[in-house]
This record gives sequence, structure tokens and C-alpha cells, in this order.
Amino acid sequence: MVSAEELKPLVGCPLPLLPNTYLHFYNGGKLRAKFMGEDEPKDDFNSEEWIFSTNVAVTPGRDNWPTKGMSIINAPNGDVILLEDLLKAYPNETLGKKHYDKFGAKLGVLMKIFDVGEGAHIPVHWHPSPEFSKKHLNSDFGKNECWIVIDTRPGVKSWVGFKEDCSKEQFKEWMDKQDVQAMRDHLYEIEPKPGDVVFLTDGWIHSLGEGMCVLEPQEPTDWNLLAEWEGYPYERKDAFCGLDEDLALDAAKFEKMPEDYLNNYVRRTPETLREENGNIEAALVPNEAKRFFYVTKFTIQETSGMSVPAGRGFHCLTPIHGQGVLRYNGKEYNAGKNHSLFIPACMGAYSLVNTGSDPLEIVCCFPPKV
Repeated sequence: MVSAEELKPLVGCPLPLLPNTYLHFYNGGKLRAKFMGEDEPKDDFNSEEWIFSTNVAVTPGRDNWPTKGMSIINAPNGDVILLEDLLKAYPNETLGKKHYDKFGAKLGVLMKIFDVGEGAHIPVHWHPSPEFSKKHLNSDFGKNECWIVIDTRPGVKSWVGFKEDCSKEQFKEWMDKQDVQAMRDHLYEIEPKPGDVVFLTDGWIHSLGEGMCVLEPQEPTDWNLLAEWEGYPYERKDAFCGLDEDLALDAAKFEKMPEDYLNNYVRRTPETLREENGNIEAALVPNEAKRFFYVTKFTIQETSGMSVPAGRGFHCLTPIHGQGVLRYNGKEYNAGKNHSLFIPACMGAYSLVNTGSDPLEIVCCFPPKV
């Protein structure tokens, strides 16, 4: 165990977040591994990378250790420790007093990469709202989420929201028969491409097909209510987070998703927040998402830089394209692709500088507003 005194040098500076993947129940990992710069990327069920997390991951059919999924960092002595150890030792400095008072020594947000590999798909499912979770799951968090598409394979598809109203009884009949094709046929089919952003609020039924690699900021839970279990390492009784099946279905939305809502709200167009020397910081989610999390993206042109003011609270930077550095207090930190950084609340203003020949793109993930 590393003492608080030994951790003190980590307070107030950017902290690299270490690779943090594990075997999942669905195949994938080739595009995730490519993004992370691993040798010989392949689909080997290492399909998720939990970048920014104080949550424990539990995977059906796999080993589940007590700290699985929780972000890790290097201590000053070189030991690999949990990010949460630092948050507990210095909560006001790392998280800020307001956040700590409300959420404890937890991030209040989770960001991961997932990659749906060859012959795989993420089952048809939906997520509860925070209100439903508080009432029925003993949790303050639901699972509102944002998909930032970072890579795809040929023929990639996803399904989101009903094209017409559907009854709970009809949907349950499809579940009884495990008629996944019927479920998908009644959902909007979209063909994601790199750079697309999808903001999906709780309740909407959806599924992700083979070939989609996504950076996903979300509420900090793994509440997945599953309509599909055939062919997976769990049974019908395991599909509803311990809830009665009819109660779980109450968390789903069976009404039609309006097309203009799908195309102009769910599928996002980044909104410029500020410009500096031809560089842009844009919002990827609407303002009302701040009760769950908030996400912006920096796009910094060749040989240029952009300042980031102090007072933003803690956040995570995940570069998704290009090479660059973060400059702070006379030091440089790698801020290129696959080098995510935790920025503590007490840190001052810093700058992001493009050191490559392509635009530097960095996703910035914030916790819920308190």
C-alpha cells in the first residue's frame, strides 16, 4: 500500500492513465488494440478498455476480480495503483470539494472504448434512468451514454429506437421467441462512420452490430437490461439486473422515436464553444447532458496550440487522432493518440499543442455538474 505522503507528488499535475482492458463475453478487440497501439491487433475478446473509471466491471462467463475495470496509474515509486487510491488520499485536490461531498471518492462518470468484432454484436438492450435506478436498483445513476465512433469495419450497422409505436406485449413475445431479427426490423438502422456522435438517453432500445469501435462517456454503471440472451453466457433470469422482468420492461421506451429527434438530437453535430488561432473546442452533447456527464472535443491544427483555462474541475483527456503534448508548469506530457490523461481539479490552466502533421483531436470528458 502506497502512503498518502508518497502519493503527494501526483497531486496537481496531469496523470497518464494506464491501459486497462479485459476479456469480455462478446468477441472483439482488433480495432481497440489498433487504437491503443498494441502489437498485432486481433479479435480475442479483449473488446473493452475502461479508460476513466472507479467502477468495478462484472463480466458473465469470465473471471471477475474486486478491482476489475477500475482505472490504474503509476505511483511515484513505479508501482501500479488504482486511481481511486489517489482520489481517496487527496479528494478535495483531485475531485473538488463539491464533487467529493456529493459522490465521495468516485469519478461520477465512466469512459471506455469498446470494439464489436468479427461475428459479434452487442445484444438488443436498454438502460434505466437515474430515477428508476434510485427506486429499484439502489443506485443514484442510470446509464445515459454517448457513442463517439473512432473506427469501423465494412458493413457496420447499429439499431436505435422504434420506427413506430410498439407494445410491451409485442416486444415480450419477440423476447420469448428470441426473435432478434424482428426486434431489429422495428428499430431504426443506422450505418455509423468514424467521427459520428450519438447521444442516447435512457430507455431507448438499441443494439450495436459487428464492426463498431466506440469511445463511450456514460453514467458510471453497467446497468444493461437485455432482451437477448440466446448464444451468450447468461440465461433469461440473468438478463434484468436482478429485477422482475415486467419491472425491467417498465424502464424501456416503446413509443416511436421521432425521425427529427433521431437525426437532430440523438445523432449529434458538434457545436463550437470557442475558437483560438483556428483551433476549435466543440460540445458533443447537449447542455442538459451535464446532469449525467459532459463531453467536448478539441481540434487543433498542425503546429498550433490551444489554451485550456483553469477552473473547469477535474476531467479526462483522450486523444483520438494525431500527436501532441500538454504543456503545464514548464513540463510537457504526451497527449497523442492512446495517451489518456487525468486532469485533477486543483490544476491550473494548461495548453494543448499539435506536434504532428495531422489535426490533433482530443475528447474531453467531464463528470456531472454539481
